[in-house]
Amino acid sequence: MNAADRSSVMRLFVALPLPREAAGAMLQWTQELKEHLSFRKWVHPQDYHITLQFLGDLDPEMTASVVSSLSSVAVIQKPFSLTLGKGGVFGLAASPRVMWTGVDGDLKELQVLQQRVTASMAALGLKPEERPYRPHITAARKFIDGRIPIPCLEQGPERVRFTADALVLYRTVMGASPMYEVQERAAFSG
Repeated sequence: MNAADRSSVMRLFVALPLPREAAGAMLQWTQELKEHLSFRKWVHPQDYHITLQFLGDLDPEMTASVVSSLSSVAVIQKPFSLTLGKGGVFGLAASPRVMWTGVDGDLKELQVLQQRVTASMAALGLKPEERPYRPHITAARKFIDGRIPIPCLEQGPERVRFTADALVLYRTVMGASPMYEVQERAAFSG
């Protein structure tokens, strides 16, 4: 792939957006943790989401097929309820790669939705990740140093309940803040 081809591709993923109230609770929690934790990157509040599938670098011409497939999933999907959960980390507790918040609520419906999305993308030749699906909201990346206060971290943000009612196709814009740009939104109508 030459430089011109690389500049035209878009790094895309499918996710559930976080409503304002839930994003506000996440922001309040991370502001409190920033006093105790050193991460290189704290996620911008407008970038909070629950990833359903990372699609990778795609040619813009493929976007129409992706949007059409996501619309087909959204039209049969009913809205469902989720709640912000406890916090945690991916990686070693001494130097985690990612700090996150889990989700509670209708996790069975979330799992069904994620499987519908990955099946619709597989029909386009876009393979899902091989590791098991672990729904979460990333709060920070790349721990620098210090000590992780596990009780404070595990407590997580205020348990805000929210309705998952749309799929969003996001584009990653490296170096921007916020760095995720909405390409398409498909409201649930099932």
